[in-house]
Parts: sequence; C-alpha cells; structure tokens
Amino acid sequence: MTVLAVASGKGGTGKSCIASSLALAAGQVVAVDADVEEPNLGKLLGMAPKEIYSVSLPMPVFDEKLCKRCGLCAKECRFNALVQFGDLMPRLNEGLCHGCGVCSMVCPHGAITEGSHIIGKVSRDQAEELTFLEGRLDVGCPNPVPVIKSVIDTAKEEGDLIIVDSPPGTACSMVEATEQADYVLLVTEGTPFGMADLKLALEVVSDLRRPAGVVVNRSDLGGSDPEEICRRHDVPVLARIPFSRQVAQVYGLGESPYRGSSLWREQMDHLWDSVKKEARL
Repeated sequence: MTVLAVASGKGGTGKSCIASSLALAAGQVVAVDADVEEPNLGKLLGMAPKEIYSVSLPMPVFDEKLCKRCGLCAKECRFNALVQFGDLMPRLNEGLCHGCGVCSMVCPHGAITEGSHIIGKVSRDQAEELTFLEGRLDVGCPNPVPVIKSVIDTAKEEGDLIIVDSPPGTACSMVEATEQADYVLLVTEGTPFGMADLKLALEVVSDLRRPAGVVVNRSDLGGSDPEEICRRHDVPVLARIPFSRQVAQVYGLGESPYRGSSLWREQMDHLWDSVKKEARL
C-alpha cells in the first residue's frame, strides 16, 4: 500500500486541481479529500459522496455528586480546556478539548466519565476504478485532525494506492495528512509568497522525514523559481506547468481540467509518470 499526499504551503496553488488530475490519471486508486474544512475534491472528480459514519471526540462528563472541586483535572489539562474556580464545578471549553482523556485518568474521585461529541463525518462514493472518500469537519468545530486521521485510516482499508488532497498551509492539519504519507508532492506557484510558503512546507516534510517532489503551477507567472530552495532540501522539481487560459476556464466551471483539456491531461500524465518513478510505485 502506498499513500501519496498532495500538499501546498499556501492555498490557491492548484493543489486540489492537480490531486484530482493525478487520481484520474492513476486508474485504480482511492482518492481522499482530507481538506476537511473546505472539501472540494468530489466536485472536481464528479462524485456525490454519501455519509458512511460520523467522527466523534471523547469529552469529559462530570458527576456533581462525586466531584470534590479539587481542580486537579484543570491543572493537568495541557490544552487549557478545563477551568475550575473555588467551589464551582469545572467548566469545559469544547473548542479547546482534544479528547485525550487525561482528566478522567487523573481524577482521584472517579467523577469524570467520557461522553461522545460529534465533530465531523466521512462520506464515500465509487465510480468504476475510482473510490472516493471525503472528510468534512462540522461547522464551528476547531479541531480537524481527528477527521483527517479517520478518513485516511478508512482509505487504507479500501485499496493499495491512495492519493490524499491535503489541507493547505503548514499547520497541524497539513502535518497530520503528510505524516501518514509515503511520498509528498508539494504544489507551489512562481511568486514570492509561493516561494516563502514552499520553504515552510519543505521544512515540515524534512522534519517528518518524508520523501518529496515539487511541481510549480503557473510557472511562467510571478517571476520566482524554487530550484535553489529545492536544491538545499535535496528535493527534485518534477514539473513546471505554465498558465493556460483554457485550463483556467474549465476549472472555473468546477470541472476537472484532466477531462476538459487535452493539454492539461498530457501534462498530468507526464507528471504522474514522474511521481511513480520518484515514489517507486
């Protein structure tokens, strides 16, 4: 089994467009939308996924009769999700709770049990050789990591080749998606902002010790090139894709350019060949 993560240091580089195109080029594959805060891979693949299960997080439930208001649970919570003042019951900030369960473990009075709080869902669709899984974080929930982990774990049970559309940026959600990958394809653009964020993404991939390659989208715009940055990290530039108005028009309609542009399809087929060689697929 091989997990390929398509990531980027910033949004708007064309990451999802390239991820969807590689999934179509690959043939028999499991495509995963792990950008759970704003999933859109299904639209590009023409999929209509249906929910298969919800993702929940364990959260503390307090027994007022057993609780002695000692404050130990709040003291031991490393995420500061619990506060306790004087003789008042501990109060939980659900947005900060990571469901680690430490509070229930350290309570000397057995006053804390774990309840279940739904934070998102995983949906699935199938079309011939393509299996599609989508993670979606519920509106208002601040912790995407459990949903990302859940949807990728499910994908590992579905097939031998998995292509993950990772969240943009370099925060914990991107780290979770790339940490589970065997190879990371970083999508950037030829702008100063693109280069700055690519540098951060390369540092994350280096810290995770994941092999990686870079593709420069809209390479003829912006006046910057990542060759020197990539050389310092010993990461190859696999492709430079120039801007195409035709591709932009197809993508603007919410369709995959892989299906609507012969030029883009040829470029993605070549990129997929390069990725297979680098990742030893």
